[in-house]
Amino acid sequence: MAKAVMEAFPQIPDVKFETSKKAMKKERRDLALEILKASVFDEHTCCAMCAAVKPPGSGPPITDWVQCDDCERWFHALCLAMDSNSYEKAKKGDWECILCK
Repeated sequence: MAKAVMEAFPQIPDVKFETSKKAMKKERRDLALEILKASVFDEHTCCAMCAAVKPPGSGPPITDWVQCDDCERWFHALCLAMDSNSYEKAKKGDWECILCK
């Protein structure tokens, strides 16, 4: 993990900011978000629930995916334990994931 972070951030970041608690909190949050965005997790090709491209366990080589209309994260229908009726309903209408509810 440390190697991946160093490869993503080879240069020392510019850390000029105010020293108030509010400013420091904002800088820590911004830096943490930047590191998360550069991590190996790809939110566009990995499930937000299991963090994998293919759902865990042995199953069919092709799986159903559903995208949250609020946060736009992708999920395996299998990881959400969605039955076919719930999946079809989510595909056709607005669907909100468990993280946004």
